[in-house]
Formats: sequence, C-alpha cells, structure tokens
Amino acid sequence: MSGKIVKNWWLLTIIGIGLIALGIWVYKNPIENYVALATLFSAIIFASGIMEVIFALSNTQRMKGWGWQLAGGIFDLIMGFILVSHPDLSMLVLPIIFGIWLIVRGMIQVSRGFLLRELKFTGWWWPVVGGILVVIFGFFVANNPLFGSMTIVAWTALSLIFLGIFTIAFSFIVKKVQNWVDF
Repeated sequence: MSGKIVKNWWLLTIIGIGLIALGIWVYKNPIENYVALATLFSAIIFASGIMEVIFALSNTQRMKGWGWQLAGGIFDLIMGFILVSHPDLSMLVLPIIFGIWLIVRGMIQVSRGFLLRELKFTGWWWPVVGGILVVIFGFFVANNPLFGSMTIVAWTALSLIFLGIFTIAFSFIVKKVQNWVDF
C-alpha cells in the first residue's frame, strides 16, 4: 500500500467551501435566517454526511483513521435526516442540536490533527486548534440554549466559517500525505 494517494480529498475541500459560504450568508442575513437556517442547516448536514461517507469508504485501504471519517459521516446523515424530517422540531431545538453537532465535528477535527501528528506532519496542530475552537463554540451554544437561540445566527456563522477553513486546510494536508497507511 505504500505510495497510494488518498482518493477524493477534494470532497473535503468542497465541504469546507460550502461551510464558509454558508457561514458568510448566515452572517449577512441574521433576522430572516433563523427559520431558513433550520431547514438549510438540516440539508447541509445531510449532504455533508453523504460526502463524508463516500470519502471514508473510498479510502478504507489508503487512510488510517477512515473509520472516524465514516462515523462522522453517519452521524451527519442521521442528524440531517432527523432535522429534514421534522423542520418544526429543528427550529425549537436548533441551538442544542447545532451545539452537539459542533462538538462532534470539532472532536473529529482534533482526531484528524493527531493522525497527522503520527505522520510527523509539521502543521498537525492546526486541525487540533481548529477542532478545539469548534468544540468550545459547540459547548457554549449547547449548554445555554436561551443564549444560543438569541445568538444562534452569529454563532452559527462564526462556527461554520471556522469549521470550513479547517476542513479545507485538512483536505490539502490529506492531498499531500502519500503514505497515510504506512506508519
């Protein structure tokens, strides 16, 4: 397996770009976005789950830690399906669900960084820092739903932008790593 390149790394780049674009859009349209945010957030989580599952399954033989990618994708699929199926529920519990989603995604981002550390990649700490920031935002929103619902649009925008930036950075790191399974 030496020398195999990770396949479909660009899917993570697309996810990151989509997250950043969504974050900017949410930030620019705060008042009307709360209702739309519940629906759009549900669809984005579902679509992200599909791409994450495809990425993980296409790299089972090429990438150590592909199971974490798969777990994150399945988590997103389940959360997205629940939210898409129940839009009224999505609006009521959006801060809590969003906070939990951020915590899980942030932890996956941290695990990505530690995988890169094992590969002796010099920039391994960027995904760790980004993941920790996303986890902190997630705890802040999930642990205070009243505050979360009052500021969900701003927190959502900021969190999506951070998550998008670090997802893109990770995608380019994955592209460079030639021997992911050889350590």
